[in-house]
Amino acid sequence: MGATLGALLALACCGTAAARSVIDMAGRSVELPAQVRRVACLEVLCYPRVFMLGAEARIGLMYDTAAPWMVATNPQVRSIPRMVGEPNVEELLARGIDTAFVFYDAGRVVPKLATVGIAALVSQPVGPPPATAEAFIADTMRAVRLFGQVLGGEAEARAEEWCRIFETRIRRVLARTADIPAAQRPRLYYVRGPQAVNTQGRGSYTYWSGTIAGASMIAGALPLAGRGSMAMEDILRWDPQVVLVGRQYPLALVQGDPRWADVTAVREGRVLSTPEGVFYWDGGPESALLLTEFIARLLYPDRFPDLDMRAEVQEYYARFYRTRLDDAAVGRLLRGEAPDGSRHNPFNN
Repeated sequence: MGATLGALLALACCGTAAARSVIDMAGRSVELPAQVRRVACLEVLCYPRVFMLGAEARIGLMYDTAAPWMVATNPQVRSIPRMVGEPNVEELLARGIDTAFVFYDAGRVVPKLATVGIAALVSQPVGPPPATAEAFIADTMRAVRLFGQVLGGEAEARAEEWCRIFETRIRRVLARTADIPAAQRPRLYYVRGPQAVNTQGRGSYTYWSGTIAGASMIAGALPLAGRGSMAMEDILRWDPQVVLVGRQYPLALVQGDPRWADVTAVREGRVLSTPEGVFYWDGGPESALLLTEFIARLLYPDRFPDLDMRAEVQEYYARFYRTRLDDAAVGRLLRGEAPDGSRHNPFNN
């Protein structure tokens, strides 16, 4: 965003027949069409939110991604056209897009869409990363509510239902971890990949999920907000006790690298796969709730004896994705596997 944010904040979309306006994640007041009929998901966290809210039939174009459980939960996702990079406005118009959710290069994309009357909403937080768990919780719910407000009707009711359940369950975790002294919190490192030194910083879902769950996230020692890398010497110095490998990358990134041999997590066999779902569990609503619970149960089984992750995932998928997962499917998901049992990231991202 950089220097373009000032202009972005002042810009409002000029859709025709506007009947209402919403405030997007950049604080902009955006006028919407009288009825939002066809949306473009121009950032990867858009699809899982729209799907969660039951409005996936309105997606006319989506940013290309290959999270492992997308097709299994919604086979029709195969028919949604994909794109990468900046959108082509002629293609958007030809597909009947009236509203777009954007994040990447928003300083250029938002004005570009506004000139052709497409309402463009910045749909992920901008600016400094959340400084507290409370700010992260508020940002997470605000993003879901934004999608509900834009899509309207039943989607808005679903968004409120999600926020109610999210807040209740997250506060259950916080209530049981808040009294754990910093020195007693296990040091945890998240591998985002494709290299073992690639991680996510203080603005990420993984950082706050781990922190709320009672971990000491070693990426917090760096001035890193989003995705980036840690120096190997810093990883060795902080010596993580638990390593979670995400995005379906192989555990061998850590276990097979001799530089990691003396790290406590490797020596004690605590290098584990992150569960993956309709989107990778390092972003989006599913991650914000279920990854937090997963880490809490992993680190503190005695504090969470009643937290059954299989039941939590099954209930979540039935309620928000209208999908029934049997025990075998849930087992694969929690091991970070695709529905066919494979573990592979085709985008190497």
